[in-house]
Amino acid sequence: MSRLRSAHRSRMPQALKRACLVLSCVWVSACMSDHPSPVSPAAASVHDAGKAATPPGHPLPVPAAGEVRLAGEGWLSGLRNDYNLSTDAAQAHMVFARSDADFENSRIWLARRRGEGWSEPSEVPFSDPRYRDSDPWLTPDGRTLYFASNRPVSGDAPNATLDLWRVAFDGQRFGTPEHLPMLASDGQELGPELHDGWLYFNSSRKSGPAKLAIYRARVNGTGFDAPVPMGAPFNDGTIQGDFTLSPDGRLAVFWSLRDDASELDLFAACRTLAGWSAAVRLPPPISARGMDFTPAFSADGRSLIFASMRSAESSGEARTLLNGQSNLYVASAGMVQRAIDRAAVMPACRA
Repeated sequence: MSRLRSAHRSRMPQALKRACLVLSCVWVSACMSDHPSPVSPAAASVHDAGKAATPPGHPLPVPAAGEVRLAGEGWLSGLRNDYNLSTDAAQAHMVFARSDADFENSRIWLARRRGEGWSEPSEVPFSDPRYRDSDPWLTPDGRTLYFASNRPVSGDAPNATLDLWRVAFDGQRFGTPEHLPMLASDGQELGPELHDGWLYFNSSRKSGPAKLAIYRARVNGTGFDAPVPMGAPFNDGTIQGDFTLSPDGRLAVFWSLRDDASELDLFAACRTLAGWSAAVRLPPPISARGMDFTPAFSADGRSLIFASMRSAESSGEARTLLNGQSNLYVASAGMVQRAIDRAAVMPACRA
């Protein structure tokens, strides 16, 4: 991100400067068959995570067609930055990232299913206050948590860049976090998601197609093949990231800065007989003034969950917690398909 600011300082609009500042704080210079590791006998227990929930069973909103709603006011979306939410397919466990202003002191949080709702979230037990853990993704089978971290591979000093890690989870206990060196580079690695035997992530590695680009690596035994950048339309912007797929694999959503825009917005594409359609910027009310990022579909495919730094003014919601930090929002997933249909993208979506 710092490289991007230097390259475009003379013509960068104020809103883009703010977006780059935010991203640089969490991602430093990034802007410019799953095989989980074994659970160690000494692994930290999460048996009591959420046990003291008061009250139990926090609900998530179910938005009507054409509606975007703040998710979990007070317990999930608060005065700090909340982002990168995902659940397993059974919706037994939920993970998300939470940080202070400017994305300092980022940590991963866990909530458990409680009846029709969710327990009070708590930090995962492998957190270490010396390091930043961010961008969690829980695999559909709930057995592995992927994340980005600057924790060291050896020694105690934080790593100079964010790399990708994973940790096994048996529903009660986490194993020991495992570094994924085959995906590391001289840049930042961010936003991992595992879909159909491919790990998708963002990277600012040198010689990439963009300052921050979307890559994928095929699962290969206990590791991964060499990462390759995604083709069009995913890396057509100045920066992009947080690629996610709908449960049926027909829709992809990601954020990007492109088309001379001054802020990060969410884009969507659909599968076609030849690959992927053109990318469509998701319209309001999904898009709003402020950075929109970390999209993910709900396990049933009916909702799109994403983070946004929109203010009360831009969202139309007079809530004191809309203070310029990122909150989590839920929209009907049907809005994504309708946006693509209205754009009449070519080639047409596969039926």
